[in-house]
Amino acid sequence: MNILMISADYPPVPGGISAHVYELSKALSAAGNKVSVITRKRQNEPVGSTANDIDIYTVPLSLSTLIYGLQIRKFVRKMLPRIQPDIIHIHGMLPLEWYNITHIPLAYTNHTSGYLKRIKKGGIRRMTMLKRQLRKPDLFLAPSRELLIVPFEITGRKLFIPNGVDGSKFLFNEEKRLQIRHQLGIDEEETVAIITRRLVDKNGVIYLARATEFLRNKAIRFIIIGDGPERGSVEAEFEKHCGKRALFLGNKSHNEIIDYYSAADFSVLPSLLEATSISGLEAMATGLPLVGTEVGGIPELIKNGINGYLCNPMDPHDLAEKIDMLLSEDFQTYGKNSRKMVEKHFDWSRIAQTTYDAYNTVVKDDDLVKT
Repeated sequence: MNILMISADYPPVPGGISAHVYELSKALSAAGNKVSVITRKRQNEPVGSTANDIDIYTVPLSLSTLIYGLQIRKFVRKMLPRIQPDIIHIHGMLPLEWYNITHIPLAYTNHTSGYLKRIKKGGIRRMTMLKRQLRKPDLFLAPSRELLIVPFEITGRKLFIPNGVDGSKFLFNEEKRLQIRHQLGIDEEETVAIITRRLVDKNGVIYLARATEFLRNKAIRFIIIGDGPERGSVEAEFEKHCGKRALFLGNKSHNEIIDYYSAADFSVLPSLLEATSISGLEAMATGLPLVGTEVGGIPELIKNGINGYLCNPMDPHDLAEKIDMLLSEDFQTYGKNSRKMVEKHFDWSRIAQTTYDAYNTVVKDDDLVKT
């Protein structure tokens, strides 16, 4: 099948959507499909390139919503004769606004919590816009069941497909564990939690910082990788309750983060809104148990008493209690269960096959490009 992905975010840009589009494209390509990607051009990037057998086309895009949508539409139409896709797969809502290609099946993945905020706010103008956009896809996909909720009728088939992880990249490494702990001044016997999140309100790291006041085990160390507008308040809250036991390492590239999971004993997902958390999957693939909030796609990852514990969102007391419960369990057994879950349900090859099967429900045999 000839597949065209459209996404504003694509590596080297960090973030969940970027990682999702890259890994899905790579897995679909490895399965024998022809995959092309249209994405936003960054400084010094070529207009066209190929990596991992994926053709990547970049276009300078304005941040203005109106102009952005028009630019995407114009560029896609220009590239159609060259790419000849059997299906177009859009990631993110902005390209939908002016999308009007009706002769090629359209898949859309509803990635972000911003959609849920729009639904909650409501309003005639906002809901009219959503109706106009969401009636366009033939296939409506989402990485959490929460993001599948549409408060009006749409014609597209709706399907939950979780995010995935490349389990071959995220493997526990004892040498890296010792090396990183030494670099950070963490003793071998200390218990370490890792948080790899952007420090923004929806990720709820401020509630983890507040939860440290109520932990029975006061000796936990925290590694926080990520940055954002809440960093100052989060740092202040951690320092207030646990002194210098929280280490803020700022932003790191996707490849840099990999080794840090090995330095930790468990991971925390204190989110207020979340799809199937990619950072959670990465921690699981490395063999870490999790504590996370019962929101969005997180319950797909955490099974109470098997590989971690779920807690209430925005509840520092409950979060602290569930961390203390995890600390009384066998990390090694819980971590092995996390890894098994990844291998069984969340490997990108499985996610790609599920996505391909979904494509086939809207792509007819006589629509396929003949080569």
